[in-house]
Amino acid sequence: MERRAGKRFGRSSAALIAVCGLPLPLAAQVADGSTLQSISGSASVFTAATHTRTDSVGGTDTRTEPSVGVSGRIGGALASGANSLALQYGGTLETRRDTSVGDQTDTSSISGAASYAYFDPAQPLDFNLGHTVSSVRNNTGFVVNPSSYETRNTLSAGAGLRFNAGSLSTLRLFSQAGQSFGGGDLSDENSLTAGAELTRRLSERSSASLNANRSWSDGSSVDQTIDSAQLVYRRDLENGSFSIGGGQSWATTEYSDNTETDSDALTGFLDRSWVADQYRTSVQYNRRLSDSATDLSLNLPPEFDFLPETVELRDLVVSDSVSISHSTDLLCNACTLGLSATAAVLKSQISGDKTHEYASSASLGVQLTDLQRVTFGYSWQGDAEDEAGTIVDQIHRFDIRWSRQLAENTDFAVGFNQSYLRPRLAGSDQDQFALRLELSHGFSMMGTAR
Repeated sequence: MERRAGKRFGRSSAALIAVCGLPLPLAAQVADGSTLQSISGSASVFTAATHTRTDSVGGTDTRTEPSVGVSGRIGGALASGANSLALQYGGTLETRRDTSVGDQTDTSSISGAASYAYFDPAQPLDFNLGHTVSSVRNNTGFVVNPSSYETRNTLSAGAGLRFNAGSLSTLRLFSQAGQSFGGGDLSDENSLTAGAELTRRLSERSSASLNANRSWSDGSSVDQTIDSAQLVYRRDLENGSFSIGGGQSWATTEYSDNTETDSDALTGFLDRSWVADQYRTSVQYNRRLSDSATDLSLNLPPEFDFLPETVELRDLVVSDSVSISHSTDLLCNACTLGLSATAAVLKSQISGDKTHEYASSASLGVQLTDLQRVTFGYSWQGDAEDEAGTIVDQIHRFDIRWSRQLAENTDFAVGFNQSYLRPRLAGSDQDQFALRLELSHGFSMMGTAR
């Protein structure tokens, strides 16, 4: 990277109100103007007992905490004509009491996302709005209770204008803006992206596009300007989809002392999915040059089935990531199995540090009877530094849950959760065991209204 003197380019967070870019709608179009809705939610009251053991240099500390609390979730998708909305939110409020010292603490957490889109093929204008709320894990390492992290809200807005060049080609000009609002020690960030996308339909199932955009971001200590260009090919298959893209990105980092550094990287992605009535498999590779502030205005659609429990803020990095997921009902007549694994290599363009991040999970649900169900879950997260095989920070989680339906939309459940934290700081291992009794009442609606 070349470092040189330069002029700092200031931008106001008011860029959030700028118009910006939009992907395809999250829900299918309903051509006759009818409303398709799928909404579900639940509210729960629970009581729990949590035992935590911490091994330190001075010895072993144990703590037992009974608790009571309430939790809730809501999710769904709506589509009316050219309008579509998808959302998923969940939250918990809990009161704990430490039996050893008698202290009482209240904790709360909320996470989720919502995305609204307007897209009408007969109209040249499209636009979108989005919101996410999540816990942020910076350089604090893993913790047993994610509610200990700070919370960050993000807002995004965008619009695009399409021009048809014949029946096969479309040019779309767009802009997108994003703003984050950090709690606690987190700083607010904002970014703006503008670009163009030229798409050519090759057949009924395939298309190619050339994308170019520029992003500006205001971070906590530096400003970024990133230019990107990419050629993309997409094809719908009888059993899924395939897409591939490649290009390059160039970045300029502006520091508060009026100096700059330049970075560039080859970028690309590969995505293949297999979809059937009883299973779904996805394999993805992605190479990007980006930072957390710039991502706010890239209109990356949330994966509502795999919303992360926590996110991590980054400076400018080149990231190579591979992810695999598989879900199936074919294991047995009453079973559902889900598997996922992710590995990523990140190299900072600011400090030159390289890190490796890993994550995996497995879940198995078994319908014992018409009224009873048991689920087993396991997840693991690990971080490594320059040496990919040397894990310096990791956490294992095991979950078992038995539930019984008491009445329509009313369930009683017993859960047992185990967490094993092995942080990079020697002599600070932590194990936690929690038993939870929960009574839930929910609702579910699905249908089409005219």
